[in-house]
Amino acid sequence: MARVKVEQQAAYLLHRRPYSETSLLLDIFSRDHGRLTLIAKGCRKKKTQAQGFFLPFKPLLISWTGKGELPILTSIEHQSFLPLPDKNGVNCGYYVNELLMKLLHRHDSHEELFERYNNFFYSLANGGDPNSVLRVFEKHLLREIGFGLVLDHDVESGEMILGHRDYQYIPQKGPVASSDTHVEKVSGETLLALQIESFETDKQKREARALTRALIDVQLNGKELRTRRVITEMKRVEKKIQLRL
Repeated sequence: MARVKVEQQAAYLLHRRPYSETSLLLDIFSRDHGRLTLIAKGCRKKKTQAQGFFLPFKPLLISWTGKGELPILTSIEHQSFLPLPDKNGVNCGYYVNELLMKLLHRHDSHEELFERYNNFFYSLANGGDPNSVLRVFEKHLLREIGFGLVLDHDVESGEMILGHRDYQYIPQKGPVASSDTHVEKVSGETLLALQIESFETDKQKREARALTRALIDVQLNGKELRTRRVITEMKRVEKKIQLRL
């Protein structure tokens, strides 16, 4: 296998974990090479200046060399960025990173999704509504992995989606007009809002969240998302504290 050398690749850190006494394993999402894992040698030593670079949500330029599944990081530098404004944005960032870790295959290029990922953090940093920004990213992530949403027509009748009607969204098929009270439904107005990526009401946001979560769960095939569990527990604790006050 030939040795690979990559210079100054735009990337983000998705996750890091210890590797030996002095090194780290870095899970990276890169513009041209997709998701991959690198070894950052010697960076766990005390007072290393590199530690401050191994943080999520910051655009990076990285270089690496090697062959096989674990190339070696050779350089890393930050690009300019805007910090996430609050805890909700940070939680969304961790959630999206975990989705990429679980749903993207290693070494598959996803240049368009990488730009969407850039836009995701830019929108959050500029005060975008986390719920709306997250729904749009989930929509494009599903399309990128081969399960794009049908949002403009009924897949059985072929008729255009009507805002006032209710639909059942069948995974890997699409929406079907439904009046069955025993199935979870999504309104036509929510499907159309997700289509144009603009939500006007809390109902649309709530239904879009339920829809994209259900479709992502199908692709996860039973894999648990740690960030969902942690965020749910944080909200439970916060609610308990508020009740005490």
